[in-house]
Amino acid sequence: MKKTEKLIQLYTDASDELLWQIRSLEDGPTKSRKDFILRQVKEILEKLRKESSELGTQIIEESYEDGSDEAIQLLIEQGVEEVNHSLKSAIHEQAVQEIIDEVFYRILEATDNMSKDVKDRVAKVVKQANERSLVQGISRRQATKQAIVELTDMGITGIVYKNGTVMPVEKYLANVIHYHQRKAHVDGAINRMIENDQDLVYVNHVGVTCQMCAKYQGRVYSISGNDKRFPKLDPRPPYHGHCVHNATPWVEEYRDESEIQEALKESNRPFTDNRTEQNIREYERIQKDKSKKNETRKQWIRYKARMPDLPDLKTFASQKARNTKKYQEWMLDYRKIGGEIRK
Repeated sequence: MKKTEKLIQLYTDASDELLWQIRSLEDGPTKSRKDFILRQVKEILEKLRKESSELGTQIIEESYEDGSDEAIQLLIEQGVEEVNHSLKSAIHEQAVQEIIDEVFYRILEATDNMSKDVKDRVAKVVKQANERSLVQGISRRQATKQAIVELTDMGITGIVYKNGTVMPVEKYLANVIHYHQRKAHVDGAINRMIENDQDLVYVNHVGVTCQMCAKYQGRVYSISGNDKRFPKLDPRPPYHGHCVHNATPWVEEYRDESEIQEALKESNRPFTDNRTEQNIREYERIQKDKSKKNETRKQWIRYKARMPDLPDLKTFASQKARNTKKYQEWMLDYRKIGGEIRK
């Protein structure tokens, strides 16, 4: 498993473990049980912060070094004879530390939101169980079970945006680490070029991409903005989470005249979405596939809330994709349990 996948898995596992802690209130929503759960939550999140910070640091350092090494290799291939290979200069150390600090801040932000989310849900379970037991006249255990099902049908929160949109923590951290990993790679390459007095970079062209990236890709840029023949590299890639765009050396003195003229033409085209209809349709298809996978995970979380013995997400997704007899049984059981809870 790659380190990025391992980091995301840490948050997926922690989210599942925290939901399990909330479900354990079925044993009795007493004050002592509530306090015990909150202590467990604190331990889970402290361990998560430590492990993810260490792993995140490794990912950023390695990605920065990879970007630097790639730039060195490309400079040599394009004819630059003397290239500085050291990563010990202040420009590199400061750049790496800034990205690591940003990742650490995002980790703290995410775990703080996770803590708040769990505390809120535990309090709501206790409150709703008490209210329903008194008002509806059902048993305390049945009221608690009903509240738990309703309050564990979605993943643990990673971020709440200003418009109120809530993103599950594993999805949020996937965006965070992929973005900063790419940023470290790009910054490693660009800083290596600046150190070797190279000002022109090429942002790669990707056929199937989003509307934003389509505007910036396939151009030569001036890092400093001093070469007015080319646009200034602002903004730098990555342009969003999960962006795959890069910036690599473009050494003009080793290019022929036709290459230079083509680069000038492409680099100064209008900053608009110039994707073909075919590429737009393919991009939309890929996004729909991602959306389906996300919906499957949401469904699995809802089912898991009612049926704790349900297998892992991978098994569930496989059974669902093939519409097996087992999946049909799960759907039937889910509806039956829901009916019993409502009764």
